[in-house]
Amino acid sequence: MRLLSRLQSWLRAAFGRARLEDEMDAELRFHLENFAEDLVRTDVPRAEALRRARLEFGALERAKEECREQRGVRLLETLLQDLRYGVRSLRKNPGFTAVAVLTLALGIGSTAAVFSVVNAVLLKPLPYPEPARIVTPWWAWPVNDMGDEFPWGQRDFFAFRRQARTFQSLGAFKSDSFILTGSGDPLRLDGIRASAGFFLALGVQPLFGRTFDQEEEEPGHELEVVVSHQLWLDRFGGDPGVLGRSINLNGFSYSIIGVMPDGFVFPRGEEMPFILGFPRQAQLWVPLPTPLNPAGPQDLAVVGRLKNGASAAQAFAELQVFGKGVEAQYPQAVGYYTPVLKPLVSQITGDTRRPLLLLLGAVAVVLLVACSNVANLLLARSLLRNKEFTLRGALGASRGRLLRQLLVENLVLALGGGLLGTLLAWAGVHFAKTFGPSNLPRLQEVNLDLRVFFFVLVAAIATGILFGLPPAFAATRESLVESLRERSQAAGYSARLRNSLLVSQVALALVLVVAAGLLVRTFYSLLATDAGFNPTRVFTFQLTLPSGKYSDVDVMARLYHNVLQHLQSTPGVQHVGFASTVPLGGAPDGTAIRIPDHPVTSAKDAAPFANYLFATPGYFAAVGTPLLRGRDFTDSDTQDSAHVTIITTTMAQKYWPGQDPIGKQVGVGAVRWPLRTIVGIVADTKHASLSEKSSPEMYVPYTQNEIKVWPSMQTMQVALRTTQEPASLLSLIRQALNSVDPDLPLAKPATLASLVDDSVVQPRFSMLLLASFGAIALLLASIGMYGVISYSVARRTREVGIRMALGAAPLQVLRMVLGQGARLVGVGLAIGLLASFGVSRLMTSFLYGVRATDPLTYASVCLLLTFVVLLACYLPARRATRVDPTIALREE
Repeated sequence: MRLLSRLQSWLRAAFGRARLEDEMDAELRFHLENFAEDLVRTDVPRAEALRRARLEFGALERAKEECREQRGVRLLETLLQDLRYGVRSLRKNPGFTAVAVLTLALGIGSTAAVFSVVNAVLLKPLPYPEPARIVTPWWAWPVNDMGDEFPWGQRDFFAFRRQARTFQSLGAFKSDSFILTGSGDPLRLDGIRASAGFFLALGVQPLFGRTFDQEEEEPGHELEVVVSHQLWLDRFGGDPGVLGRSINLNGFSYSIIGVMPDGFVFPRGEEMPFILGFPRQAQLWVPLPTPLNPAGPQDLAVVGRLKNGASAAQAFAELQVFGKGVEAQYPQAVGYYTPVLKPLVSQITGDTRRPLLLLLGAVAVVLLVACSNVANLLLARSLLRNKEFTLRGALGASRGRLLRQLLVENLVLALGGGLLGTLLAWAGVHFAKTFGPSNLPRLQEVNLDLRVFFFVLVAAIATGILFGLPPAFAATRESLVESLRERSQAAGYSARLRNSLLVSQVALALVLVVAAGLLVRTFYSLLATDAGFNPTRVFTFQLTLPSGKYSDVDVMARLYHNVLQHLQSTPGVQHVGFASTVPLGGAPDGTAIRIPDHPVTSAKDAAPFANYLFATPGYFAAVGTPLLRGRDFTDSDTQDSAHVTIITTTMAQKYWPGQDPIGKQVGVGAVRWPLRTIVGIVADTKHASLSEKSSPEMYVPYTQNEIKVWPSMQTMQVALRTTQEPASLLSLIRQALNSVDPDLPLAKPATLASLVDDSVVQPRFSMLLLASFGAIALLLASIGMYGVISYSVARRTREVGIRMALGAAPLQVLRMVLGQGARLVGVGLAIGLLASFGVSRLMTSFLYGVRATDPLTYASVCLLLTFVVLLACYLPARRATRVDPTIALREE
């Protein structure tokens, strides 16, 4: 009985205290060991002893479980009590709550909006089965500064496909255009010529029907077409019976064999090298036949799916072996077969990764500034509740209990900011999809999915905890005795914390505004750059000839001549010209060239190279490109006359430095093609973007096309300089085309000014976003400075009253308060400048016409930031000068 009594008292004492579970388990083991020893000493039979031990152990386990449940219930009740108290406390201060929630919503919402774009473009898996196995093999450019991706020739692709062992399927494809006739006005469609392995490599199935097989690659079986979902809806009304229907493309009858699912848009222009000229969105796919001419041009992109278990390194090694074999067979190809293997996701995202990460970093700075601002607000509010916390501590509340209460309040604020920020993020996503650059890949896939919501939740919780802890620690570190002193240690700690937070806001805002300033300078440098043309009142469109009707170069030349005459006679047209590519209409074709003055060597860096464009007489006058020396093309430059060319200033300076290139000769490609005499020099023209580096370029008359196998003359771009607004002449231009051939479509109509505007959409979008983030950070830093100085003035009311009672002038008080703000601003500017120098160097690739350390930008931003922040200090400083000494001393 004595043992049982002792056991019962021990249990009451052990489980009456709130111990950790590991401590409770140790106590249980110790008790059971003693219990077993007692049973042995009392000579209890073994079976009975084990039965009693099991019963005792079960009783103790049940008691422990009940204790755990009671502790969990008590903890939950405490948290709910803290939550109710926190909500009531925030409701009593609606002004503070609104400012804090709005500030956090700005930071979290803008960050979530940018993250949603990053998520869709960089993080979300591609909509293909096992996308990690899909790669795009290329050859490296044999010429410096020409990029990384050199296309395949048909001979090489089909040879490599036959011997490839690491690829499950390989597909080649290239861009092409098609004229759809026979049902209404002729319509130009952007299409893709693809081999049978194209769809197999992507692993995509048609909505209904089928895709290509090996049979379609044989000559005579290529007149079949797979149409996009959008074309099926627009042109065929979504008719499910479209399979087997014949449509006229380029003068040939094609049979529809399949319709692709909604959302399938691969490839798009931004996903492929610019030189291949892919459209923004393919509308149809036709077979790519086995080459009839093995020495065809290098104009194919390739996509492949690796076999299960095959690695990218193995595929790369296989490409190396193939490339060395080709170079051994064709010595003149040495240097042109260095493989490049890219994952499809890297191919699609392209150059967008760095700009998106820059924007994500910028918006993260906004979030930091917002959180720092809210931390200052929380600190000021918690110090105002100092007496409350002191009293609760005197009544027995531990510091941990007070910290938990404050953190619950902070989490309520953060979750409120996250909820409102989600609405702002939704608006930001809608804005990005509506006004974002159209060449941003996967832009239309941007949405607020579960990953974004999880990001918002994590950001809100992290914000509430990380930036709520410093104010909470500052508010709960003061003891009852310290709270009765005039100036406690906690007050000094809080002041230092407030100043540190404010300095960090100023520094972060400076970094962000400097980055925005550099992008603003870049944008205006782009607009001010000499693009080599005059876009005023210039109308452009694309003219594509049906290949079934116009397959001979001489026939095409005669047609273009007739079109030129009809357009020139159109009222309101001043100059007309055709070219392979108009300014900012896309990158031109490039070719190896022969210069008698510069013999070709085996070193690939020394191989002469130039862009190659066709042009008509009057083209340079139409686009406003100045002819600097020599003459323009004339109607007398025909196939039977001397072959001539016009080059750009960059080509003249690169290959004939310090010489007069007029009269010099240059050839294109193979030796069998004749040399051309340089008859003129024109200004460099921007083709791909305003920021592109000028490359050597040569123009040849469209009537002297010796490269019969090139498709360059199948599609020409037309430029018309008008004496009135181009839009008013659209119907007259259509009539002029119809009078020559009713099957000629007027495709991609645009003004040259709109092409200029489209070329700066992406830098303008990035500039506006970064400038907006900088303005938000600047505003938050100003609000933070205003709050800190206002709080400081309120705390120093008695000091200000004494100073004024002793004769201090209002100007001296004003100088004292502004001096406090100026010191904080100065420290923030110093730290921010050091950080800006480091960050701006990471932005070098985004800048044009301005250095990363541009002194004008740094000086302007520093002055702007100083003015705005000191203006925020002026209001509380002015209020301090109006303090009545008598009232101030009486209030204390």
